[in-house]
Amino acid sequence: RSRRMHGVAGTFDLPLDLATTNPTTEPRSGGAGGNHVIVFVFDKPVTSGAATVTAGTGTAGTPTFGGSEMTVPLTGVANQQYLTVSVSDVAAADGGIGGAGSVRIGFLLGDANQNRVVTVSDLALVNAQIAQVVTAANYLKDVNASGTLTVADKGIANTQITKALPAP
Repeated sequence: RSRRMHGVAGTFDLPLDLATTNPTTEPRSGGAGGNHVIVFVFDKPVTSGAATVTAGTGTAGTPTFGGSEMTVPLTGVANQQYLTVSVSDVAAADGGIGGAGSVRIGFLLGDANQNRVVTVSDLALVNAQIAQVVTAANYLKDVNASGTLTVADKGIANTQITKALPAP
């Protein structure tokens, strides 16, 4: 999951496709620092592990653990790229060791319809949500993750028109 706090509207998780040939596109801003959060979910509680960025521009921070979730903070994530985050040496609360996994994500600011290119269609999707409450149905249109859908989101999407990700 790609987790993002949207101001007072709350936290929204974007489910990530695990197929490296069909990576999910994250259209929300990571702010000036390119900050994002990736959550790995295991089938049992986990207590430790390591995380690294194995492809793309970004840095994995120190993971935190809660129940079956391993939360990996990312910094310096560049727009308009694919990034792979890998976790290893994951230890379970029941003593199991050696858990591992990875996920490949496309980062393309403003790609509200997640088709790997920002077009006027994305702009129209964002525009249609202006002044609406941010919900689980429209959180990807809150491009700046402010918690409100405003003309600022439309402006950001507009600056990204024609930007695209390469074919996966």
